[in-house]
Amino acid sequence: MEAVKLTKTVRLRTFFLQYLLFLSLGTILLLGVLLGLFALAFAWDAVLPANYAEKEIAAFKERLTSSEAVTPQMVPDRVDYTVFTGDGELLAGNLKRQEAVHAWEIVQHGDSQGSHFYTTARHGQEIWIFRYSLTPQYASSLMRSYLPNPQLLAILLFIFGILLQAALLAALFGSRLSKKMAGLQEATGHIQRENLEFTIKPSGIREIDEVLASLDRMKEALNTSLKRQWELERSRREQISALAHDIKTPLTIIRGNAELLQETSQDDAQREYNSYILRSAGDIEAFVQEVIDLSSLQAGAERRESLVPTGGIIEELELQLKALSSGKNLHTSVQKKNLPEFLFINKELLLRGIVNVLANAAEHTPPQGSIGLLVQGGADTVHFMITDTGRGFSQADLKEATHQFYRGDRSRSSGNHHGMGLYIARSVAEQHGGSLSLDNVSPSGGGKVTLSISQIKQP
Repeated sequence: MEAVKLTKTVRLRTFFLQYLLFLSLGTILLLGVLLGLFALAFAWDAVLPANYAEKEIAAFKERLTSSEAVTPQMVPDRVDYTVFTGDGELLAGNLKRQEAVHAWEIVQHGDSQGSHFYTTARHGQEIWIFRYSLTPQYASSLMRSYLPNPQLLAILLFIFGILLQAALLAALFGSRLSKKMAGLQEATGHIQRENLEFTIKPSGIREIDEVLASLDRMKEALNTSLKRQWELERSRREQISALAHDIKTPLTIIRGNAELLQETSQDDAQREYNSYILRSAGDIEAFVQEVIDLSSLQAGAERRESLVPTGGIIEELELQLKALSSGKNLHTSVQKKNLPEFLFINKELLLRGIVNVLANAAEHTPPQGSIGLLVQGGADTVHFMITDTGRGFSQADLKEATHQFYRGDRSRSSGNHHGMGLYIARSVAEQHGGSLSLDNVSPSGGGKVTLSISQIKQP
C-alpha cells in the first residue's frame, strides 16, 4: 500500500496523450522527410517540374518557326505531338491515331477538358498540335512506365508511413501498458491461487494504482478473515481431538470390565446384555479412532515423507487385504504394472487411506466374492485400483460417497460404518497431490475405487 501511495504517478489520459503526441511528431517528421526527398529529386533532375513539358514545347515552337525543315528527331523526347494538314489529314506524330483525332477535335472546337492541355503551332501548311500536363514527371522513362506519377507516389508513401508509424507506436505503447498492468495481473493471480502473502507493485499510472490499492485493502481484509477462520477451525479440531482422546480412556475401562464380566458365570440374559456392551463399545472405539484420524488429516499434520520401496508397500497392502478377507472367505488378487522402484510418500498416511478403501470393499463384498488390487504406474502418477464383486455404487454414492459422514443408501451400507472411510482416503490422496475416484465395474457391477498419487521423485 505505502509503495503504491509514494510512487510518482501519471494519469492514464496522459499516457494516451503521449501516444498521440508521438504520432503527431512522427507525422510531421514523415512529411518533412518526403518533402526533402522530393526537393533532392528535383535538384538532381530525377523528377521534372510540372511545367517542364510546357517549357520544352515553347522552346521547340521557336525552332519550328525559324526552321525550314523539321524532322521527328528534333522534337523533345518527353513531348507528345501530332501533325495535321490544314484539311485535317494526319501526317505524323507520336500520339495514337485515336488520341491524335481527339486532339484535332479539341483544337478545332476550343474545348479542352481533362488533365491534358493542348497548344498549336504552324509550319508552312502543317499544323503541329502539342499535348502536355502540368504535373511533375520522372526523368526516366522506365520509372514513368512502372511507377505512379510523383504526386500520387508521395500521397501513397505518406499514407503508408502514417500507418506504419501508428502500428509501431501502438505496439510500443501497448508493450509499455502491458508492463504497467503486470502488477495488477500478478496481484489478481496471487489472489486466484489463494496466496495472500505478496506485495503490491505500483504501476506508475494513477488509475491502475488506485485499483491496486483497492486490491491491497481487499487482500488484507481477506487475509485477516481467513486467519481468524483458520484459528477457529484449528481450535475446533483440537477440541474434537482432545474430546475423542478423553473418551477413549473411560471407554477402555468399560470394555475391559465387560470382557472380565464375560469370564464370569452368567445366565443367558446377562450374556446377551454383556454382548451388547462389548459390541457398542467396539463401535464407539472405531468411531473415535476415525474422528482422531480425521482430525489429524484436517489439521495438516507434518508430512513425514520419505523414499519408500514400492514393493514393501504392496506387500503390506497384500497382508492387510488377506486379513480383511479371511472372515468372509473372499478371493483376493494383487497385480502391479509399470511401477517405479521407490515412492516419495508418507507411508503411514498412505497405508491408512488405502486400507480404508480395502476395508470398505471387504465390508460390501458378499461371502465367496472377490477383491482385486491393481497398482499401476503412469507418466507422473501411481494408481491404486481396488475392485470388488459387491453391489457397486448407486448414482448417489458416485456423487457423494467421498464426502464426510456420508452413509450411503442401503444397497451399499451395512450400518456399521460412519461415513468417513472414503473421505479419509480422499484426503490422503489429495495430501499426496492426487485424487480419489469411484466407478462401477462392467459386467460384474461391483464397485471400483481408484486412489491416485503423484509420482514424486527424490528432491
